Amino acid sequence: MKNSLKIAFIVPYRFVPPRNGGHQAAYGLAVFTAKECDFLVLSTDGNPLEGGQPFALYRHLPEGKKKYFSPAVARRVGQFLQEQHVDVCLLHQPFIGLLLGPVLRKLKIPMQVWVQNLEYERFRSMGKWYWPIVKGVESRVYKRADKLFFISPDEIAPAIEAFQLEPGRCMELPYGCYPAQSPPPERFAAARKAVLARHGFSEEEKLLLFFGPQTYRPNLEAVEHILLRINPFLKERAGFPYRILICGGGLPDAFRQMEAFSEEHIAYLGYVEDIEEYVLASDLVLNPIVSGGGVKTKLIEALALGKSVVSYRQGALGVHRELCGKKLGVVPDHAHELFCEKLFELLPEAGLPTPGAFYEHYQWAKVAQRFIRAQSPE
Repeated sequence: MKNSLKIAFIVPYRFVPPRNGGHQAAYGLAVFTAKECDFLVLSTDGNPLEGGQPFALYRHLPEGKKKYFSPAVARRVGQFLQEQHVDVCLLHQPFIGLLLGPVLRKLKIPMQVWVQNLEYERFRSMGKWYWPIVKGVESRVYKRADKLFFISPDEIAPAIEAFQLEPGRCMELPYGCYPAQSPPPERFAAARKAVLARHGFSEEEKLLLFFGPQTYRPNLEAVEHILLRINPFLKERAGFPYRILICGGGLPDAFRQMEAFSEEHIAYLGYVEDIEEYVLASDLVLNPIVSGGGVKTKLIEALALGKSVVSYRQGALGVHRELCGKKLGVVPDHAHELFCEKLFELLPEAGLPTPGAFYEHYQWAKVAQRFIRAQSPE
């Protein structure tokens, strides 16, 4: 039986079909929360009219930056929320809160924000000059929000300190996964067979996978770490044949021309249609991320598909390591030798399933249920 709550979810950009981690977060929460209550998703007119999504999608926001400043958009959204008798409004990013905050206060609808990451920290780590402006916007919206849900539990305390927030309004709501348990061995075998045949790799090679769009600077930095630091060390110390698969579009031409890319242990595959197949086919997933904010969604996705992951500390922030058992190995940032040693340590037991406790916390159905429970007054 569904909860009687009616919740509006504001996603101010095209996310259907989902094409990146932020899209996947919005889509996954919408799919599973719609099973629990009346869940209305308001997004942009760039979303397809017939997307086949299993939730109610209303295209009330325009594409482009004007949606963040337009009084007409505020009136349209306010009228919709009032007509629908919405009980709660959840924002998928803080920036739209500057426009909609006054509308929600007037309608006496609680404003909540699902904090994907601390945007000002992400922009500061990427060297963007405008990060103080971003911090100002976040501060204004977060202080006025009734509840703040953080994808990363590691960002709750820093947010409370940076924005002087009340701890009781801040809680975790993680990025979820679709599987409810580790895939069976036959799925791994079928995926591996298909990938080996497609690319002509040998059966003896261990497949080490890094994936993510290289248009995102932290991912590009990770590729550089793999080429210039991790692979040279593996060549010296690995006592087995291996191939590092790098998947994701947007790699600059300057990288393609690097001598390291012609190395026999490296296979740059670019954008692949079915990344899940490559994750399933891999023996181990690499996550040498040293910058950027928030939870690295590729880490959750790989663990959910039963893969072992070796990561730098920055790349594993926000993930509950105690739920991952022996499936996640973490080393200090930039410590490429320790990274490789941890890889050697994890490989022999990489076939172990991801613990059930991981899915109990991260599976989308569980995430949606916790979100609904959080709406009840204590």
